[in-house]
Amino acid sequence: MTRLLEKAGGPRTTEATMTELDEIELRGERRGKREGKREGKREGERKGRAKMLLKLMDARFGAVSADVAARIEAADETALGRWAIRVLTAPTPEEVFDNGADDTGQPRRAARKVKAGAAGSSRGRAPRRSGA
Repeated sequence: MTRLLEKAGGPRTTEATMTELDEIELRGERRGKREGKREGKREGERKGRAKMLLKLMDARFGAVSADVAARIEAADETALGRWAIRVLTAPTPEEVFDNGADDTGQPRRAARKVKAGAAGSSRGRAPRRSGA
């Protein structure tokens, strides 16, 4: 490439072009390093969350099977976050991983909580009297 540049524009053109190409290459290397650091940080955080979930599962349910450990270690951030919350209340390890669907695959509807004293009333107000 250097010969082609010298032939086309002379030694000064070659030097200026090579300097510009070196700068472009350097910027690309810097960008690659930044992206690599970000990716490494995200992966490290994901592994840390997986390790913590394994500890929580062990504390709550006892020794974790190799299959469960492999599933946790392969999970993405979204799944790890969801499972970390579920491990607090799930009665079994299987329910930690439950995707929230019933046996038909349809999402379960959450049970509605009724405030004490609010049953039968509209927004906590006393019912209207008719005819008064």
